[in-house]
Amino acid sequence: MKITFKDLENFVTCAESRTLSEASEKLQMAQPSLSLGIKKLETEMGYPLFFRSKEGLKITPQGKMLLPDAMSALSHLKKIKGQDSKIKYRLGCHPSVGMFVLGDFLKIMHKENPEIDFEIKTASSYEVNKMVAKGDIDVGIVMNPFPLQGLIIRYIGEDEVAVWESKKRYQEKLIFHPNMLQATSIISRWKKVPSSSIDVPDLELIANLTESGAGFGILPKQVVKALKMNLEIVAGAPTFKDKLALVCYPEILQYRDGQLIFESLKKSFKI
Repeated sequence: MKITFKDLENFVTCAESRTLSEASEKLQMAQPSLSLGIKKLETEMGYPLFFRSKEGLKITPQGKMLLPDAMSALSHLKKIKGQDSKIKYRLGCHPSVGMFVLGDFLKIMHKENPEIDFEIKTASSYEVNKMVAKGDIDVGIVMNPFPLQGLIIRYIGEDEVAVWESKKRYQEKLIFHPNMLQATSIISRWKKVPSSSIDVPDLELIANLTESGAGFGILPKQVVKALKMNLEIVAGAPTFKDKLALVCYPEILQYRDGQLIFESLKKSFKI
């Protein structure tokens, strides 16, 4: 049975609230994320915890039985920690995006509000987009997000994916991520594309191989900048414009914390 202390905290807060909206405000999390979390807990327990009606939330008999144990578990956790828990947001992004955004972002957030903590999960931008929709994370930092019902997209800035080379290049090979749509677009439009290639599913390794001279690398400008690589854009090769955005449920941005997260991300993205 996969039940976390966060699940119990969500349950207890809902039990002590009149509505799901009130509980989500207390927990500083999006209402859809909280609703999904409660449904997952009910699935794990094998029985309903709340009746949902127009009047709000009402705890079920099974929920009443669980409530004392849940409150006791949270009380013991608080004693072990020795202090109140900080507000924690679950944030997701691609590892390469995190490389050039998260360092400055966390520094700015610590300065503006040190009471906010983050749990960071990494995956492809496509998967991060879906994780937000399912309520597995609260906020996604996504390259080229796709619209999903209920989610909002707030653009942070633009990056450029280009073909790079070093002065040490010794062969005519193309080095690229095989599942990177930006790379596919560039290759299809490049009239002088090399006939042989090296498939590398890791942008940092592509950058290292390109700098060593192993070929032409297809990379985002921000990744090259973050890694401090001595590379130059290949003249005449096509490029691809990337759009970086924050993806979340609208409730996140209704609160000061959510607005602060968005503004801090914009400050962290340096063109």
